[in-house]
Amino acid sequence: MLYQQLCGAKNCYIFSDVDGVYTTDPNRLKQAQKLSALSYTEMLALSSEGAKVLHNRCVEIGEKFKVPIITKSTFNNKPGTVISDIIEENTIKSMVKKEVSRISIIGNGIIRNVKGIKLLLDIIEKNKLDMLEFDLSESKVSITFKNQVSDKILDEIHENLIS
Repeated sequence: MLYQQLCGAKNCYIFSDVDGVYTTDPNRLKQAQKLSALSYTEMLALSSEGAKVLHNRCVEIGEKFKVPIITKSTFNNKPGTVISDIIEENTIKSMVKKEVSRISIIGNGIIRNVKGIKLLLDIIEKNKLDMLEFDLSESKVSITFKNQVSDKILDEIHENLIS
């Protein structure tokens, strides 16, 4: 509050080459969808998993001072993504693929999304993927695999879990 009072800031705008936060890397999957809103918790989870839209510290400061962060593009005037303290329904929001055979799926309340987790496990079983680690928390499922996961399987997971 003191920060807002001193600066008079109601929002923090971050301009970059992308016009928001997407459900997955739009350079990898053409069906990636821009998200209109995320909670600070979800954005922190995305940032910690390697999403390069916002640095963790930026999100932490926004959350600490309750200043919504709005990501926008310097190249167009399209609406961006608002990161704030919103709490939405239990939905899967995004996933991040790292080159170390780890996929993370992020969304508030994901731990209670039994249908989504079952779908994910069914896809893993169907594709005969060897899991080394399966980590589940309130807002994130992270799976580390023995071998590299193809973009085709990533596409399948995205198509089935993120609508």
